[in-house]
Amino acid sequence: MWFELTLEARDGARHTLRYNPHTSECEGLPLPVEPRPFEPAPRVAKDAPLGKSRAPRVLKIQLGLSCNYACSYCSQAFQIADATVSKLADVDHFLAQLEGWITDAPERIEIWGGEPFLYWAKIKRLVPALEERFPAVRFSIITNGSLLNREKLDFIAAHDIAITISHDGPGQHLRGPDPLDDPDKRAWIEALLAERPDKTGFNAVLTREHHELGELKAWFAGKVGPDIHVGLEGVVNVYDAATALGTGRFAPAELNSLTRSIFEALVEDPNAFGLGERIDEFYASIQRQRPIEALGQKCGMDREDTIAVDLRGNVMTCQNTGAKGAHKIGHVADFDAIALDTATHFAFREECMSCPVVQLCKGSCMFLEGDFFKQSCANEFACNMGIMMAAVWHLTGMGVVGVEVSRSPSS
Repeated sequence: MWFELTLEARDGARHTLRYNPHTSECEGLPLPVEPRPFEPAPRVAKDAPLGKSRAPRVLKIQLGLSCNYACSYCSQAFQIADATVSKLADVDHFLAQLEGWITDAPERIEIWGGEPFLYWAKIKRLVPALEERFPAVRFSIITNGSLLNREKLDFIAAHDIAITISHDGPGQHLRGPDPLDDPDKRAWIEALLAERPDKTGFNAVLTREHHELGELKAWFAGKVGPDIHVGLEGVVNVYDAATALGTGRFAPAELNSLTRSIFEALVEDPNAFGLGERIDEFYASIQRQRPIEALGQKCGMDREDTIAVDLRGNVMTCQNTGAKGAHKIGHVADFDAIALDTATHFAFREECMSCPVVQLCKGSCMFLEGDFFKQSCANEFACNMGIMMAAVWHLTGMGVVGVEVSRSPSS
């Protein structure tokens, strides 16, 4: 499927660029093309489930979904009742079970909550044991930053754990209290940033109320410092009715504002908020002519080598889901029976297969359906269109002012 992008130069002159997101062919961008072979990505569906690998590249361990905050758009809130409640003794059982199902060391182990540091006793027992078993593994934790202290900072350093603090800057009130407003909490966050600047940063979610990246940048520069890394978790997706009616419900003008905000931030700084990697991937997809068949889902949880488990050995769709409901897809004790049958690859969604930014978006959340998916899709489209527009601008110096399906015979 070909699209025609109308570009406008500074002098008002109009030009046309043609782009096919299914084949990554592009006519009009000054990029050398060196096609490469790509392996097809698996396409999961409820009637075509996928299993998991005993040699996971990424192991996500969910400690539970309890949290001391109540984000208004929390992607886990609707799953809390389905999450298992584990005991400290379950850590030892989990570690003992590893022998039976993992054959190779993971590259990365992610420790997840809820708020992970509510499970501090479990982390203290779990991480050293995993590090002893897998000495080269990289650990990471995403936290709201409200429970740090000297003991935790020393532990983080001892085990070289990468820390990301979820914080929305001027929109933090949508998450809960701002730990940076509490002198004690702020002191520990600043200590962590000072002691481990290369392994600590912030991530923000863009919402209907707060999606101006210029304001976000200025807020962190003034509150924390201009050199602190601030990335984006992305734009809010819709998992429940409250988000659908609230902070995830962008009006058309607000979606346009979101696109413009991302575009302008990336024009000013092509690496703003870590989005430079997305631009580079877009360029590479065109240069290598990556076919749509090679694309998996955005989150990567449709990969066989990426697995989310709780401390009782239950396997879930992802770390944001609970194992007592529909999102339990198996158990490590019966590994060959694990079946990801809760997700839908974007190839089976008409919206995605007729979208100009599918190579950037990769399908939004793979288990959303109905109106929640449609609303999330609209949000993701606006976000990723801003990235595509910036990528085009950096190569041509022209802005994208129109996108439509190509009507030429070759389309």
